[in-house]
Amino acid sequence: MNEATTPSRPSREAAFELAAFLVTSARGCIDEPRLYGPFRLLDALTRFVEISRSVGTSDPFLDQVKEKIDENIEAVSSDRDRFKSFLDTLVRDFARELKTRNSSDSAT
Repeated sequence: MNEATTPSRPSREAAFELAAFLVTSARGCIDEPRLYGPFRLLDALTRFVEISRSVGTSDPFLDQVKEKIDENIEAVSSDRDRFKSFLDTLVRDFARELKTRNSSDSAT
């Protein structure tokens, strides 16, 4: 890798921190309440988006998803039904985006 493609030190550190978070989350999910798993996965996604931004590979769709997560994440502890509905909405958003991206890929 040349200097232009080598991740910056902060990016490598952020990637390591995400990996450590995922490993400890996996272990935690064994003993924690079931709802913590989805919470931890969404937390990991927001961390991934932040890492992507820091290395200049930001994705507008993922940036919007992160904002939605930031606005709704507290529902995990306050309103289980609202949190579940929010997750369903995110899944639909991703399905629509995937369809859009596949359509534009096949047009090229």
